Amino acid sequence: MRDKCSGKILIIDDCIEHIKILISLLEDLGEVFFARSGEQGLDMLGSANPDLILLDIVMPGMDGFEVCKRIKQNRKWQETPLIFISAQGEDDDEAKGLELGAIDYIAKPFNPAIVRARIKNHLQLHAAMRELARLYTLALDANPVTGLPGNNSIARHIEEQLQTGGEPSSCVLYTDIDNFKAYNDKYGFARGDEVIRFMAEVLNEAVARAACPVSFVGHVGGDDFILIVPVDGCSSVTEGIVSRFDRDIITFYNRQDTEMRCIQATDRRGQPQIYPIMSISVAGINLSFRRYSSYLEVNDACAEMKKMAKAMPGSTVCFDQRKE
Repeated sequence: MRDKCSGKILIIDDCIEHIKILISLLEDLGEVFFARSGEQGLDMLGSANPDLILLDIVMPGMDGFEVCKRIKQNRKWQETPLIFISAQGEDDDEAKGLELGAIDYIAKPFNPAIVRARIKNHLQLHAAMRELARLYTLALDANPVTGLPGNNSIARHIEEQLQTGGEPSSCVLYTDIDNFKAYNDKYGFARGDEVIRFMAEVLNEAVARAACPVSFVGHVGGDDFILIVPVDGCSSVTEGIVSRFDRDIITFYNRQDTEMRCIQATDRRGQPQIYPIMSISVAGINLSFRRYSSYLEVNDACAEMKKMAKAMPGSTVCFDQRKE
């Protein structure tokens, strides 16, 4: 059995026999598309969205060099690996193709095993480079305290959910720690960061226990977090969050505050105040209940629900049940 990898391959060649040979060699490496001319190949780029392009040089009308030049002029396809496959064997042709942006050159007639191996390697390399780029983007956006994706990633994931039209249905959960500022003021930012990391652990654990593998957990900043979870798992996730948080948050207080179940402190005007043990407010919206046109509308809806949740004592989950 031959090794498999996943990718989309676009063959641009005017010879149907060569196309058939290549399809038979590559069909188990991914989805294979083909075009019989340079013009047709350019038209197919958007629909095929290839991970690799195989391009003949000598074709009627627009030759392969011109096709390559036009492909590489489009920013979207500049990083897509392009390989020339041609019956021409002149050194100048190979050099010109590489100068235009091709990553490889295979002369006809070709050895099927070598062609397949080289194309497979280029597909795997391209996939690895894209994954590195994705991880780099996540690292730049990650919150320095929790390592969770930040605001850019949160916005992108919510926009992606909106583009699916609510299928499959998802919920956005906005969590906030009540009385965190009072704790941070008394115990210091280092202990406050410990609570923030604990909160991230609580959210990830709740998602894992609810068996929601397609969920997303992001860190807005401070004590604010965003989750995107399937509707079917939403109740389990919120119950897990509140249960674990309320059970273990007391361990972050000293003995005196633990016994009193509160913090005694002064506010900014110097007046004595009593702040209860931290609790958690969870605001939730079902993206399929109403039509949201943008991430900002979702954000506003979450903020509205969070305000209602924080108005209630103790840990609270508040869902927007309104439907259009």
